[in-house]
Amino acid sequence: MQNINIDKLLFKYEAALKIIKTKFDIIYNELNQNDKYNYIEYIKSRIKSEQSIYNKLSKNGYEITEDNIENHIHDIAGIRIVCSFLSDIEKIEELIKKDEDITIIKRKDYISNPKNNGYSSLHLIVKVPVPLLAKAEDVEVEIQIRTIAMDMWASLEHKLFYKAPKYNQISKTNLINDFSVETRRIDNLMEKMIKKSEEHSNIINDNYYDKKIEIIKKSNMLKYQLAEKVLKEKAENLNYELSNTKNVNPIEHIKTRIKKPLNIVRKLERLNYDITEENMNNHIHDLVGIRIVCSFLSDLKEIEKIIEQDRSIKIIKRKNYIDNPKSNGYRSYHLNIIIPVQMIGKTEYVEAEVQIRTIAMDMWATLEHKICYQKGGNIPEPMKERLKLISNYINKMDISIDDLIKKNNEVDNIKKLELKPKKH
Repeated sequence: MQNINIDKLLFKYEAALKIIKTKFDIIYNELNQNDKYNYIEYIKSRIKSEQSIYNKLSKNGYEITEDNIENHIHDIAGIRIVCSFLSDIEKIEELIKKDEDITIIKRKDYISNPKNNGYSSLHLIVKVPVPLLAKAEDVEVEIQIRTIAMDMWASLEHKLFYKAPKYNQISKTNLINDFSVETRRIDNLMEKMIKKSEEHSNIINDNYYDKKIEIIKKSNMLKYQLAEKVLKEKAENLNYELSNTKNVNPIEHIKTRIKKPLNIVRKLERLNYDITEENMNNHIHDLVGIRIVCSFLSDLKEIEKIIEQDRSIKIIKRKNYIDNPKSNGYRSYHLNIIIPVQMIGKTEYVEAEVQIRTIAMDMWATLEHKICYQKGGNIPEPMKERLKLISNYINKMDISIDDLIKKNNEVDNIKKLELKPKKH
């Protein structure tokens, strides 16, 4: 093997990835402004590890040299854009095509033509100029664009086959193949529903709320903004620790947010309170929120237990919408907590809401939220019934996957005992 300065080589890929990610972070944040429809759900990025690069070269029959790394590995830098619906994938691809800094050099459509194992996603190999000291250099980045349903399938397939022990592969393969068909079916159902809701959109004119929103905008939100930072830092540290200590990290992704002024006004009105800063502080318990999205049902209890063990967090209320879903089909586990926020000369104790759910539950909640937004909160009865049916169906998928994991764990434990040398 050639002596390779891997850190120097990877530097330009890290720079290229940062350029692409910054572009999409800006788009994501712009779409989030003024309650606009945001077709980007979340963004993930990664640089291939040194060992993964060497393994891929060896697998493809190439000698491990710097030239072969640059010429034959096209996904050293990778970014995944996860969106809500099938039509959103086209919007993201169009944005990439219009960007003068990005050149698409290869397109792989695994949505129209899924892989044999059921994998679906749109892959674009692009080049982006990186302004290095010596000269600007075009560097390759792989962009994956997929729906939440596709990402859910890919994540579960990856964790069941690549991270988990290799026993009982037949059961895993059968379930994953069935699951692939069902996620495509759900994607198509979701696409039809969102298009139907857009055809007859009756979003309430925000002018009606202008004066009320101004009251909220003038409110002192500093302690809530600081609380969000505290929550985000805790979650990122937890995610980092689990990634480095667990064979399988139960966390898929994390989101934090402060409730938007329009949503605060609407919630106060639903609760029959006047729009005042005092009522906002006293009667809205989810001004600050964090959502922790996990892979499997059994992961939720593990995350809850970790939160319980954090001595700086006080849990004041639990709501189990998994065993007892809301009437609309919503499923999630909620914890209302109090967290300390250090401010100049004082400590503020701020209430926040923690939502813990599976990626399947999160997929359904995204559909319901965006349809509700299109309809100004007034969803027709037939659409409500369809949403409930999808919620029940997704829940059955969650249970099926969790049952398989439990059975695999039982088999794994038996196999480990069989392989363990007997003492004489």
